[in-house]
Amino acid sequence: MTPEEFRKDVLPEGRRLYALAFRYLNSREEAEDAVQEVMMKLWSERDKTRNYSSVAAWCTTVTRNCCIDILRRRKRLQIGNIDEAGVIISADTDTGKSHEVTEAARMVSAIVTRMKEPGRSAIIMRDIEGYSYEETAEATGMNIAAIRTVMSRARKQVREEMERIYSYGTGKDKRTDW
Repeated sequence: MTPEEFRKDVLPEGRRLYALAFRYLNSREEAEDAVQEVMMKLWSERDKTRNYSSVAAWCTTVTRNCCIDILRRRKRLQIGNIDEAGVIISADTDTGKSHEVTEAARMVSAIVTRMKEPGRSAIIMRDIEGYSYEETAEATGMNIAAIRTVMSRARKQVREEMERIYSYGTGKDKRTDW
């Protein structure tokens, strides 16, 4: 890959890679550092682009792996229980539905942050970033059937955690709510 091709094909991916890194790391500074590290790695390994069907998938894979390495270094993959997420929904909020939607999004984000791989990557790439199953499979190195299975299990985990958090936050017995 020539410098011109790199400028044309890889550098425009920077904003998307930052958003992906931010989803993994939950820190602006760490996401910026990760993207800078990724760009340097992409440049130094620019001849490996032939191994991927798209430059975006290559960039995503390198970013994902970089973020996982950062998370491992800071030993943040294992966050404690629901109480540590600091998420409680009040049944009688005075700000209405918009507050509930915001809280639900925050809860889902906290749940995904605590997930183990490969479910975490699959949820982030497929449901949050909007990648296709094919792109997600290529970036994670898994086949499409495995991605579908991982997605199903990860979504089930999110659903179960949401039910548990909701039941915990409102004091209601979830068996009677559903």
